[in-house]
Amino acid sequence: MSAFPRCLPLAVVGLLAVLAPAIAGDLTVTIRQGPVYPGDVVRVTVRAPEDAGSIVATWQEREVPLARQSDGTWDGLIGIDIADEGGSRSVQVKALHTNGSATAATLEFVVDHRTLRTRRIRVNPRFVTPPASALARIKEESERLSALFNTTSPGRHWAPDAVRPVEGVAVSGFGVRTIMNGQPGGPHNGLDLAAPTGTPIYAPAAGVVVYARDLYYTGNTVIVDHGQGLYSTMAHMSAMDVREGDAVLKSTLLGKVGATGRVTGPHLHWGMRLHGARVDPLSLIDALATKSSTR
Repeated sequence: MSAFPRCLPLAVVGLLAVLAPAIAGDLTVTIRQGPVYPGDVVRVTVRAPEDAGSIVATWQEREVPLARQSDGTWDGLIGIDIADEGGSRSVQVKALHTNGSATAATLEFVVDHRTLRTRRIRVNPRFVTPPASALARIKEESERLSALFNTTSPGRHWAPDAVRPVEGVAVSGFGVRTIMNGQPGGPHNGLDLAAPTGTPIYAPAAGVVVYARDLYYTGNTVIVDHGQGLYSTMAHMSAMDVREGDAVLKSTLLGKVGATGRVTGPHLHWGMRLHGARVDPLSLIDALATKSSTR
């Protein structure tokens, strides 16, 4: 569930109807029932013959490996970026059988338009316009993170579920657009959870720490690679209790809440990336908590 209400205009109410799954031979592809919005994480479920040796989904020109589950189905996650403008989308699924043959199916669905909430605040100008001396650093950090989030490592450390890294009130929801001192900014690509300085921050799922450094905007920042293109970011920490290369389990202590970087008070900024897409952390928890149903 998103951090703010999802309101549907009358024009898209009809999209709530259940759509037929994509079927090709013995291959059936489904996603969860209900509307899909920018920022959502969607679980793709495939029913395939027992002789399927591997199944790969293709989503926006990226290969998404699917894993066989105990009930015989295969599943994986795709992410709808917060900047997606909505419209018809499709995910292609290909099953490779042990006899060398292949079966393919394409599932089409609609990403509904989301009207982002807007908030207006006034802050010290230094939070809006960085000094010229910091521009090279900001550019280098942005390029490094972009390359990282577009890297897919093997393994599926995020299964079967995920947890909140800290219990706190959401003070800035995912997708909220902030206008600071009259200057519009981009949509908020994470969830801000208010908590006192020093509050423990835990890993939302198992993975490997791939980043534990001070960044210009987000201060002390820890990034965990959960495998198969899923990354979590914990920002503005007062202390980092892990180092790059550390393997962590779900609920492993990562650090403590703080106010480092360009912020006005202590809180945790929790961001998630899935195959490069900026997705709602709460949508991820929902996607992992429920199995797909036919749409």
